[in-house]
Amino acid sequence: MTHLHRVVIAWSGSSVKGAAVTVLHYSASDNSAPPVAALKAAFNAKSGLFPLNTAIVFPGSGDTIDDTTGDLVGVWTSPDGGQVTGSGSAQSAAGVGACIGWQTGGIVQGSKGTRKLRGRTFLVPLQTGVYDADGTFIQSWYNDLQTVANGIMASGPLAIWHRPSSATASDGTSYGVVSNKVRDHVAFLSSRRD
Repeated sequence: MTHLHRVVIAWSGSSVKGAAVTVLHYSASDNSAPPVAALKAAFNAKSGLFPLNTAIVFPGSGDTIDDTTGDLVGVWTSPDGGQVTGSGSAQSAAGVGACIGWQTGGIVQGSKGTRKLRGRTFLVPLQTGVYDADGTFIQSWYNDLQTVANGIMASGPLAIWHRPSSATASDGTSYGVVSNKVRDHVAFLSSRRD
């Protein structure tokens, strides 16, 4: 059994459609709060990726869960919550952006057999200047996206949670992230649950 801190980052502004959040999990094994300040710094350093006046709000508190059941086992607090504001062009494409792929060393049992446990984080929306004509990212902007991904990973003990198979099961687990890669093509967002 491992405990995880859940960090829910809220996105808002005229370029954001609907209830938009990014959910990250960090190991709670050392009983310290998740690395909110480092996360905020990673986004702030590359705020030009995000449309003008897009607000990315980092929480000052959140839930701590048991990874085997998903049950709430505590709460965390941090004085480092706050907001990063996008400083890029005001224009953005609705529902598309970048996708960070997270890799772990974990093997889990899924409905189709065993597989490597991986995760995804979407960065949506992005300002329109980041896209090349062929649907990839302009190289300098791609480098900035990869810098954000590296900053998220380096901020603390980032983990991917494999949810339990049902609401009453206790077969969930989590593994630490060992590498990441931003996909060099536009990601279409149908759900921000990932």
